[in-house]
Amino acid sequence: MRFIITLVAYFCCLLPSLAIAEKPQQTQSRISKAPPKIIVAKGLNADGSLVKNYRRGLEYAIDYFGNYGPYYVYLLGPGDEENIRAIYQRRAETRVNRDSPDSPRRQVMQFLNQGSITEEIKSVLAGHSEGGLTWTQDPPVLYEDVTTNATQREKDPVENTWGALHEYHHVFQMAHCDTKFDRDSDKNLNSWMSEGMASYSSAKFMENLGLIDFQKYMLELRTSGGNIGRPGIKEFLEKEPDWDLAGERYWEEGEAAQVYYMLGAWATAYLIHVQGVEEQVVLREWYYDIPRLGKAAAFEKHMGLTLADFYQKFARFIQQPDPTVMAIFN
Repeated sequence: MRFIITLVAYFCCLLPSLAIAEKPQQTQSRISKAPPKIIVAKGLNADGSLVKNYRRGLEYAIDYFGNYGPYYVYLLGPGDEENIRAIYQRRAETRVNRDSPDSPRRQVMQFLNQGSITEEIKSVLAGHSEGGLTWTQDPPVLYEDVTTNATQREKDPVENTWGALHEYHHVFQMAHCDTKFDRDSDKNLNSWMSEGMASYSSAKFMENLGLIDFQKYMLELRTSGGNIGRPGIKEFLEKEPDWDLAGERYWEEGEAAQVYYMLGAWATAYLIHVQGVEEQVVLREWYYDIPRLGKAAAFEKHMGLTLADFYQKFARFIQQPDPTVMAIFN
């Protein structure tokens, strides 16, 4: 179960990456009446299981968070170069702004000729697991989950469902913050919020679907890093005594970025199981106020404490022994 290791590469949506990381200001106006569109490369989904298992997660997430979009899911693989290039052509066409002074043809060519896109196509054709969630900054606003190695995901139905859950939580998050600003801005989300809350929600929803043991998973994040990567939480805290959950250093420097997934998942658990905030408030409802109030005020309003107080309390909590922290789930 190595899905979130892939997601560390996958969710390059918030880092410069092979996938275009365009960043819009988003609000609840991004609620969409159109269902997500799933585009599958030739040679995949022969028995329908690839799309079936992806939809299993996607439909659960949409039922929980609402239908945001337009949302395009690209499940790609290296089987047919002509087909892959045709898919990227259609992908470029969905991004055409009819109000732009540039012609649709020019806009399509500009997209396809970007270095990030040409490299992404190479990765697809080579069967590399790269890509992730992307979204546009300028009209037309849309979201895309680009899976460059769906051949591998087709072999792992659990990973496939988990990935759909995780990425869609990010769609919801992006619809309620302004990612043109830095992550530590009051208008955007810290890494632990975006990655940690999505890691918590996707794992919890996977248990709700009967696919994993949630508590076992949370313990593994502490002891070994689980399916996210190394080091796990305890090893990381031993090596980094001056760690700062609110900071972005580990993400920006590209080292130990996975700790935001793990520590963030446990920070989310702390809010729900120690602070006593209802799950739907932590995972969903507090986001609605971020565009109007800002992140700090929305957090305090819904969580019942300031971010500064939360960081101090969580820092003390997470450094306790495993049996003590695991007891919050009892």
